[in-house]
Amino acid sequence: MSVERVLKALHSWLGVVILPWVVAAGFTGLYMNHADLVLSLFPQTEHYDAALFDGAPQARAVDEAAAQGIAAVLAPGMRLELDDAEDEFHDRHVYTFDAGSHYVIVDRRTGYGWVNSRYATRTYAPDGTRLHTRVRWGRVLSSIHERGWVGSGFGSWLADIAAGALVVFGLSGMVLFVAPRVRRALNRRAKAAYLKAAAAKG
Repeated sequence: MSVERVLKALHSWLGVVILPWVVAAGFTGLYMNHADLVLSLFPQTEHYDAALFDGAPQARAVDEAAAQGIAAVLAPGMRLELDDAEDEFHDRHVYTFDAGSHYVIVDRRTGYGWVNSRYATRTYAPDGTRLHTRVRWGRVLSSIHERGWVGSGFGSWLADIAAGALVVFGLSGMVLFVAPRVRRALNRRAKAAYLKAAAAKG
């Protein structure tokens, strides 16, 4: 099998494999330059109106121990550490618990709360009933652009692989474009030289 055929097969398969990441990189790159335009394509949700907590049936003032109990319901199985520095959220006095990958926030006056992660904010009643979810689309798109997916558990290796594959795809495409043209030019030159030599011989 010739080198050119190998490159053609490699180029074709790379095109199929990296196409989703090419599209994703293009779309998220457009977001970087025109954030408002791209975000307008997604369903927009505002933060849940925390003023509704005050008149809710389950609203009860909570101390730190009660707030930690509610936080344990909202983030079961997670180790929770009180963050004394974060005592306000959406103009409410709160207890904020660091759960590692996210924060669990409990309103002191009512016991209602939020689970606040990088990509979403979820609002809960004290019994764990989810009331609302707000997706942070800007952060989702930024993560896809930087890492090739949503999340950071494995760093940017997927984006790095896609970038490397794109480089190989581009180089192999250049070779496949240039090689036949160079070969035809050499063949024409050889044919012209042959005809010239034949004419000289008479």
